[in-house]
Amino acid sequence: MTDPARLRQLIDQVRLDDYSVDCEEHALDVLALAVSLRGMQGRTVAALNVVSSPQRMTAETLRRELLPLLRGAARELRPLL
Repeated sequence: MTDPARLRQLIDQVRLDDYSVDCEEHALDVLALAVSLRGMQGRTVAALNVVSSPQRMTAETLRRELLPLLRGAARELRPLL
């Protein structure tokens, strides 16, 4: 991502979705999914993520199979943050 306007749009979308998928943006052969970890006041204090290879999983598979698990783990961790 090199276009500043497009990057701002993407950040706004991530805020709305409350998760992010990285398809080889940071490093080749790296596919990642992240969710925010929020404290009891609702502020983001960390993130929880999983990393895979695009040869092993697709971004859609991450969303469908792992996003619910990450969101559940984030909910369970919230009282500890």
